[in-house]
Amino acid sequence: MAPNARLDHRNPLVIDTHELGRRPGALQRLTREIDAPRDLGIQGVIGVPEGTPLELDLRLESVLEGVLVTGTARATAEGECVRCLEPVGLELEADFQEMFSYPDADDRGRVIAEPGDDAEDDEDRLFIEDGLIDLEPVLRDA
Repeated sequence: MAPNARLDHRNPLVIDTHELGRRPGALQRLTREIDAPRDLGIQGVIGVPEGTPLELDLRLESVLEGVLVTGTARATAEGECVRCLEPVGLELEADFQEMFSYPDADDRGRVIAEPGDDAEDDEDRLFIEDGLIDLEPVLRDA
């Protein structure tokens, strides 16, 4: 994402966490069927075609340092066999779990600086931005 870019709450992969609040132990379950984003898969080999149904079962849990997201994504990937070039369809199910940190707390809930103050430490961390989280990078990794 570009620096200083804001998450768009209209994006189906952006989830609003305001209902959870900052109450450790609060839990929210979500089920969504969305259109798959572009380029989800291995370029030129196999992937989930843009716009095809992508099912998400999500569990959002408020913890001291942020929101823990546990989920499953289901979709159908299409491609072609690299040996015989025949069309291939594959039902995919990917489980994932990711911590989205509050921008002002570390792994122990201690107050820290905003994201980007130490870019090296933030490189592998995902942050909650204005109560929103973006699942797209997590989904691509899964």
